[in-house]
Amino acid sequence: MTNEFQELRAEYNRLSQRIKSFDGIYSIQTERTDDGSPHVEFSDGQYHYIVTERGLDLSIRSTPDVREMAYWMLKDVTFWKGVAYEFANRTEDQDCRRMIFSHQLELMRRADEQFAERLESEIAETLRQNPYTDQI
Repeated sequence: MTNEFQELRAEYNRLSQRIKSFDGIYSIQTERTDDGSPHVEFSDGQYHYIVTERGLDLSIRSTPDVREMAYWMLKDVTFWKGVAYEFANRTEDQDCRRMIFSHQLELMRRADEQFAERLESEIAETLRQNPYTDQI
């Protein structure tokens, strides 16, 4: 394991443990699975956050910054936890994003307040462009 991955794993684990503590180490995917899930690669002094599916690179973002990479990873994890939460607690006639975003922000606040502030800003921009569509 390279020093770069050790540093990223340590930061990701530290922040993830704040969301949900457990007696282990949170892992990061470092090899492509081609199933739509992201993985991390490191080359040329940059971390690369890559989403692949069926042999195609759907998304590639690169940064030299461990904190930036940790943000991207936690943003995805907390989003999908928000989706699972909304699915289990669905409120009919309400835009599902209300509950997803609320839960996502709650989890991100546990991890890192600066990350939560950034996410809140990104969500506000999403909603500016695509407002909630409640059926009430």
